[in-house]
Amino acid sequence: MKKLFPEQPFKGKPRTTLRVDRKGNPRFDVTIRELTPFRAKAADATATLLTWAGLSYTVYEAANLPGADWKVWLAAIALPIISWPVTKWIARNRFKKSTALRFTADEFRMPGFLRAKSFERQLPHSFQLLPHDKREDEQEQLQFEAAKARARGKWYRPERYYGKSFHLVFEYLGERHDIAAIYGEREAKRALDRLTSIDNVIGPMTDTGFGFVLRPDDEWNPQAGDLLD
Repeated sequence: MKKLFPEQPFKGKPRTTLRVDRKGNPRFDVTIRELTPFRAKAADATATLLTWAGLSYTVYEAANLPGADWKVWLAAIALPIISWPVTKWIARNRFKKSTALRFTADEFRMPGFLRAKSFERQLPHSFQLLPHDKREDEQEQLQFEAAKARARGKWYRPERYYGKSFHLVFEYLGERHDIAAIYGEREAKRALDRLTSIDNVIGPMTDTGFGFVLRPDDEWNPQAGDLLD
């Protein structure tokens, strides 16, 4: 019986591509492209810097514009501030990090320090999400900063980065192998669900194929004595 596979069974993020080798065995290439907590912090700092630079520029231009009225000044001040969410979104998108993974029926491959690391999928393994290792350190630092702000009578609302981040890990024979640090619970769970789903289906797909037949004849390989069209 022929192994029939859907063109691309997994949609959405993370980007997942199904390929089939000459022997008909499936392979999944997965690209996780998300922010790390450090990159999220750097992206927000960059967006803030660009917003202040834009505000300085528009105010400078308004000050040097002959006959500038209140409408010009309002636009000069409001436009950079209003564009802050867009600037932040663009910066975060630019700062995302890509991690390439590969599944076959026999192995799972992930990036290593100098070269890719491969693991036999037949041995005990699992994918997990763990709170980021720096979560508690960040929490202590933020509490300290908040206490100093209150002592000065200031309002302080810090942004948590490591507190909102997770380690996506591959546990193999009881050992932890970090795949990626991901900022955002929804993004981390989405990546975990995708890897777990692929890990669960690639074995049965290799054994029996997967997908829908288009004609009854497609269910069978040519037999001896068959007449070819």
